This record gives sequence, structure tokens and C-alpha cells, in this order.
Amino acid sequence: MHEYKHALILPTLHATLPCLPPQELVCLGGGRTPTKDWLTQLFQQSEKGGTDRPILAIDRGVNICYALKLPPVHLIGDGDSASKAAWTWAEERGTHVHAFPPEKDFTDTELALQIAAENFITRPLVILTAAFGGRLDHLMSTAAVAAHADIPCVLADERETLFYLHAGESLTVTCDTAPHAISLLPFTEECTGVTTHGLYWELLDACITNRASLAISNVLARENTKKTFTVSIKSGVLGIYLCHKE
Repeated sequence: MHEYKHALILPTLHATLPCLPPQELVCLGGGRTPTKDWLTQLFQQSEKGGTDRPILAIDRGVNICYALKLPPVHLIGDGDSASKAAWTWAEERGTHVHAFPPEKDFTDTELALQIAAENFITRPLVILTAAFGGRLDHLMSTAAVAAHADIPCVLADERETLFYLHAGESLTVTCDTAPHAISLLPFTEECTGVTTHGLYWELLDACITNRASLAISNVLARENTKKTFTVSIKSGVLGIYLCHKE
């Protein structure tokens, strides 16, 4: 099992991750747009301080960059949902544009994660935001692609967060406010050795399958005043989902 090595700071929580990514990237997708306040905090909060999280815009995500006046390093997509003004603005500011035809075998999000893995020498952590909301097929595809990507990913906005654990890993999360719900979602047929601490319904060396709802809608333990919980697994790929606002 990996030791806790790295603190990821997000506007509503911080998490101790099992790996030590030397760099954090922000990927702006085409889903529900986070609030301006949350995004502003996201680009200010990191271990080193400042806005040292490079931005990758996925198609319509460049509209968010345009609104915030934060040019992305890379822009990925077929341009079918981005505004022409935002796309041109990014090009004029030296953004590396990776244009793809609308008819292709991969989603823009999957291509963006591949480009992130290929264009940064280190193995970065990707904070994927503007990913929730919208069509169910897009969300399920994004969540699955991120779970099995070659680089670690976290989906997050002010309303929801989704972390991932792989075999032998542990995660500790401390929230500013107690989440409405905490759910464990297998992204493999089963996840074994699932153990939790700090939740109302605890698990000890449990097996969770993707055919049952055993670990849905948990909450923090009543005596958990620190609002901190830990999840660890022995095998599989497990999503740790937090609902902050319904």
C-alpha cells in the first residue's frame, strides 16, 4: 500500500493522495460550468501558491478560458461547441491547437488526456472540471476514461468531486463542509479489500462489485468533527464520489 505523499488543495476540500505528481493541470471540459468564484479559487490554490496550474481546454471549455481571460496552453477538439470568438482569441495568444474532425473514434476528453500525458515530461495530475452535468453518456464516458487514463485524474467542481483509487492505494479527504453524500463506485467488475475510516457505515476488507449498490449514499460519522475520512483498496479501480450540493 502506498504511503500518503501529496496534498491536493481544491476550493472546498483537500486530499492526501497516494502518489506525488510533480505538476497539476486543469482540464476545462464542455459540461456544467463551475461558478466563477470556485474557478478563481481553483487557479489560486496549489501547494506552491499562485496560478501554476497549466490549462487545457476541451472544445467548449475554451469559452470558460475566454470569460476568465486565462489562455489555455492546449486547446483540443473539433470546434463544434466552442464559440468562434473564444477559439480565435486562444489562437492569437499562442495556444497549441489540436484540431480533430467531428467524426472520430475518441471523445475530445479522451484525446485531451492523451495529449496531457504526451506533452508534459512529468506524469501530471489532471483536475478535470466542467465535466459534470449535461448528457449522461458524456458523463459516464468521461468518468470511465479518467478512471483508466495513463495519468491520475480528479473530476471536480463546487457541487461534486470524483477521486479514483487503483490497486494498493489509499486516499484521505478533509472537507470544509460535510458532504451531502459519499459513494464508492467500482470502475472495474469488482474492487476488493475496501476499507474505510470516518464514515457512518464503515467497510472492512469488503468486496464491492459494479452490479450492486452496497456503498452508495454514505455520510461522515456523527462523531467525525474533523470532517476527514479515508478509503483504501487492495485491487480494482474505485471511484470516491462526493456530493457537496444537490
